Amino acid sequence: MIGAAGHAPIDFRDRVVVVTGGGGALGAAFSKELARRGAAVVVNDLGGDTTGQGSAADYADVVVREIEAAGGRALANYDTVATEAGGEAIIDAALSRFGRVDAVISNAGNQRNAGFGALSADDIDAVLAVHVKGAFFVCQPAYRAMLRQGYGRLLLIGSQSGVFGNPFRANYGAAKTAMIGLMNVIAQEAPAGIAVNCLFPNARGGRLGGTPLAERPDGAFLKAAGERSRHYADAMTPESVAAMACYLVSNACTTSQNMYSVLGGKFARIFIGLTQGWCQPGSEAPTSEDILDHLAAIDDCTRFDMPRSGLEEMDTVVAARLAQKGTQATGE
Repeated sequence: MIGAAGHAPIDFRDRVVVVTGGGGALGAAFSKELARRGAAVVVNDLGGDTTGQGSAADYADVVVREIEAAGGRALANYDTVATEAGGEAIIDAALSRFGRVDAVISNAGNQRNAGFGALSADDIDAVLAVHVKGAFFVCQPAYRAMLRQGYGRLLLIGSQSGVFGNPFRANYGAAKTAMIGLMNVIAQEAPAGIAVNCLFPNARGGRLGGTPLAERPDGAFLKAAGERSRHYADAMTPESVAAMACYLVSNACTTSQNMYSVLGGKFARIFIGLTQGWCQPGSEAPTSEDILDHLAAIDDCTRFDMPRSGLEEMDTVVAARLAQKGTQATGE
């Protein structure tokens, strides 16, 4: 089937994709759509509850059985992403069964929500272990395999709760925002043929706890979110997110170091901008009063740059200094 713009269909035949958290609502949608398009899929899911505790094979097994019943190829895996040994075992399973790893969707996650002042050390450690360490531990051995074969795609799953913020999720938001920094660094190190991007999804489903809304610390936030999302609830499907995810791990996606949001049928790129700001030349440091005097220029978001590395941010300073010298030379 040719797309509306005349593009050839996105095809994953002879490709192997690892999906962590592959038994949840989003992960299952990713896994099934990839398999439908011909991929061999490693469906990794520890099978714990929404806090990350416990384990069960059912989540991964159900998805694998559904893929195989439709004629696809899939392997269930129950290793944890939160340890180096677990991450290695997940990628080793893919290599042993299918011989290569072409893409990883780092989707495994957990939540332990509480007010910032109420979060325990365990709440912080448990969430960082799965989201941040998990991304490292799974993507590192996959990346090494991709280097050997000269091709690969990494997709890190972030969250609106991090990049824009949602209350009672400081640990989760911090962990998910770490995906941006990880993407930025891998993208600059990776050779041609390997791309890494971030996806910020929202969808219905998942392993949500049964605590009544009124008893949850984030109850007011969830109520406000519900009032907004009722306008687009019909589009809050995992399958809608899977469309973007599958594109980003395909060979049709040649961009790297980009961030995309999928919310309620709206697909958008997220980017980090740097205002052109105010520049004071020379070695004399400005005073705090100088900062206050120039705050309007510092805060002016109508003129901005989008550096994609630390070096490119340095280039914006060089450009500002050169522009300032040009202005002084003309007497403007």
